[in-house]
Amino acid sequence: MEALTFRYRRASEPAIQDLSLTVQPGEVLLVAGPSGCGKSTLIRAINGLIPHAYRGEQQGVVRVEGRSVAELRMRDISLVVGTMLQDPSRQIVGSTVEAELAFGPENLGQPPRQIRERIGEVITQAGIDVLAGRDTAGLSGGERQLVAMAGTLMLRPRLYVVDEPLANLDPATARRLLLTLRALADEGHAVVIVEHRVEEALALQPDRVLYLDEGVARYLGPVDGFLRMADPEAVRLPFEVVLERARQRERAEPTSAARERGPAEPVRLAFEDVHVQLGGRQVIRGLTASLGARQVVAVLGPNGSGKTTMFRSAMRLIDPSAGSVTVEGRPAADRTVADLARIFGYVFQSPSQMLFARTVREELLFGPRNLGLAMEDPDQTALASLRRASLDEVGILDRPPLTLSFGQQKRLALAIGLALRPPTLILDEPSAGQDHRSAAHFMEAVAGIPELESLYFVTHDVDLALAHADRILVLRDGEVVADGPPEEVILDEERWLSCNLYQTSLMKANLAHRPAGARFLDASALAQLIAASESERRNATEGEPPRSEPDPG
Repeated sequence: MEALTFRYRRASEPAIQDLSLTVQPGEVLLVAGPSGCGKSTLIRAINGLIPHAYRGEQQGVVRVEGRSVAELRMRDISLVVGTMLQDPSRQIVGSTVEAELAFGPENLGQPPRQIRERIGEVITQAGIDVLAGRDTAGLSGGERQLVAMAGTLMLRPRLYVVDEPLANLDPATARRLLLTLRALADEGHAVVIVEHRVEEALALQPDRVLYLDEGVARYLGPVDGFLRMADPEAVRLPFEVVLERARQRERAEPTSAARERGPAEPVRLAFEDVHVQLGGRQVIRGLTASLGARQVVAVLGPNGSGKTTMFRSAMRLIDPSAGSVTVEGRPAADRTVADLARIFGYVFQSPSQMLFARTVREELLFGPRNLGLAMEDPDQTALASLRRASLDEVGILDRPPLTLSFGQQKRLALAIGLALRPPTLILDEPSAGQDHRSAAHFMEAVAGIPELESLYFVTHDVDLALAHADRILVLRDGEVVADGPPEEVILDEERWLSCNLYQTSLMKANLAHRPAGARFLDASALAQLIAASESERRNATEGEPPRSEPDPG
């Protein structure tokens, strides 16, 4: 890649500016940076979607094995570059797992026997034995992510381009995927991985890190140098790195409010012995839980444990095969979907499932208009929703939604949910596709919305759940295996690990340093607390008068 600059057709500024980069065989390159910084554009340039599918103004050249991607057919590029997209629903086309894995080789005319043998090898290599024979429509978002990765492995490309692979995966599965990518690099393949969850991505042992901001390469070099320059507010770094920054500053006065224990509150959403069957598989098994009208509830658990299905049944997007779901005391089955939309703002895991209008403005106003909500100034209503989702950029109302980056599309989907002004938001993987700062700011903004009474969110982001939830539900195999305040749920380490969760560096630091009864703190706040405490102890020690030595006589 030599001096690449690219501006999308309807964009006012380039998405990538003067970027030069070479990736060698056997190298792992980690690409990090804030949402909308140009990471997705970089991937599209490498795999040929730019210029073959995305049009715009381009300067510079991108070469794959010495040949310009502009001169190659997409078919030829796919033999060299394997891509795992950020949104697996846009990549999977087969009706079954085996059909999906066979799709690429069949299109290249490979013999059926060879394809069958390769499918068996890849299913083992990708660790998806339990998904064999399943319909892709019945897979969870994380399971689809694994199948998409397996589909990429089928063609044995020499360069793997992986966009946010950890976003939809539980921590244990994410680690297994990283080990697979590391093994590929050790075999001589090149790997380019885009990831916001830098702390976890470091397990891949990247050779170099490219840090993009506003389409410009702010850093390209070894991991150590990146850790010294990266902004911990924008990128999730290991807690030890954040703490060292705070120690160097030796300032800050964080506060740690005790978790409030209010009186018993009314129930907004209740599940009573709910069972849900999808594609002949029991996804939810006797689920019973009551979610309060004024709670922040995080739902954690392994991929395929029923987290998303639980809330889809509440919105009547899926009908339970047994049991009952009630909303504010009335059976959900007795309510219309429009009625439920006035109570719950539901934001899908994949933003592409929510975006269909020509412009961002039309997307934001579609729901309020259909529900008959009063709007004095439609543009101001739309901008207010965008502001809450940190997406109020100049000129964005007139942009087609699909020209936005995945992270921006995710924030637009959040803004759509907020535009309906519901008392409760249900968010499926709110931090997926978001940089660390955007995810934290969004959660803080949601907490500050006056008319919003409760928030329920599905996540694999353990730190996000601990820092923002009043209550955590942990699902496994379609059942609730833990339910309570974060500090109580995590005490059973064996159960925590059995649900494919793990103790992050921030979680361990909170357990060691957080004041008793206080909420879990984010990395910056906790680092400041520790650094300030250390500074106080040091100052107190330095200020003590020297101890007098005892008189030997």
